[in-house]
Amino acid sequence: MRELSRRGLLGPEDEWSLAPVAAWLMIEGRRIAEPVELLVGLAAHLDAAGARVDRLGFTSATLHPQLRAWGCLWRRGEGAVPFTGPHGVESTDAFIGSPTQHVYQRQRAYRRRLEALDTERDHVLLHELRAEGLTDYLALPLEFGSGAVNFLTAATEAPRGFSEDDLDRLAALANLLAPLVEIIHARRMTLGLLDAFVGPRIGERILRGQVKRGDGDLIQAAFWYSDLRGFTTLSEALPAVQLLQLLNDYFENCAAAAAARGGEILQFIGDAILIVFEIVQPGDEASVCEDALDAAVDALDSIAVVNHRRRHAGLPKIDFGLGLHLGTVTHANVGAPDRLAFNVVGPAVNKTARLQELTKHAGVPVIVSQELAACVSRPLRPLGRVALRGIAGLHEVFTLAK
Repeated sequence: MRELSRRGLLGPEDEWSLAPVAAWLMIEGRRIAEPVELLVGLAAHLDAAGARVDRLGFTSATLHPQLRAWGCLWRRGEGAVPFTGPHGVESTDAFIGSPTQHVYQRQRAYRRRLEALDTERDHVLLHELRAEGLTDYLALPLEFGSGAVNFLTAATEAPRGFSEDDLDRLAALANLLAPLVEIIHARRMTLGLLDAFVGPRIGERILRGQVKRGDGDLIQAAFWYSDLRGFTTLSEALPAVQLLQLLNDYFENCAAAAAARGGEILQFIGDAILIVFEIVQPGDEASVCEDALDAAVDALDSIAVVNHRRRHAGLPKIDFGLGLHLGTVTHANVGAPDRLAFNVVGPAVNKTARLQELTKHAGVPVIVSQELAACVSRPLRPLGRVALRGIAGLHEVFTLAK
């Protein structure tokens, strides 16, 4: 890009000026937290200023267990849509040789007129854009204050493409837009990491300000506590890679079954999982308990499919027990002054864990408390009144009917 000039940025009288777009970004755009809304607003203000931009987008790399990047793309007549790129996208044809790779690796602008592309040299994306009627394409670095370089793209259907002054203004636009995208990026990354490592329920509470030791709420919920059987023996017999795969298969299938029914993992405790199905509205006890029991059945079914594959691969099966109970606990921020964690405190969690423990002696995969059983319509088989370790009295328990 040539050196920016006042004429290039503001434009002569017969061309467009970046000034009203910049004013909108600095006054209103900086308050927008959603990338789609920001991009739609930016496209509208570019239009109002007289710029001929028919395709506009930005992309940001991110730190997330499942995603490598996220972004948003606007097309004239179609609006804006968000998109994500999974880990490993850098090894695909969509990335290799693309303008995206050019900007990321060289950290400088990429511009290509689209009228006379080379089949061998030019990336397939450019051929697709030409087929859509676009004439000129520009990819620019979005430089964050952290030093990370992401990118902004713009394309036009104007017969003459972008002028040199257009290129100057779009380069300036990238500098104006970068801090706004960085703010959105930081929030999305924070939310993504909180969701992945502490769960959306706890993440939301942290962002609402429940960060002091002792902060918490009383919640009513259906509780799930499951534990692998024979894990100590497996951990001594299996290579680390196979052991981790077994754990991940077990965690993944239980988590997926619970999440589909509104459950959220509160903790992984070694090879055990504590999941909560919170009752948010009074009167929802029956539906939430049904969801928890259905999730348990779904998990057992999905693990059975996994075990079929493992058996054919000569691998040990995944065997686990699961306790379900309905109760009330305190969900609170506890720990040392400089190392905190949200935890659930109360006898309901202890009882759920003891129900799981009982599955080993009863020879059944699931044991349900009387409290939860009273709320569900699915037929259950009574196992009688039993003692639970560390809990006073005898307790009526049930399992799945054959």
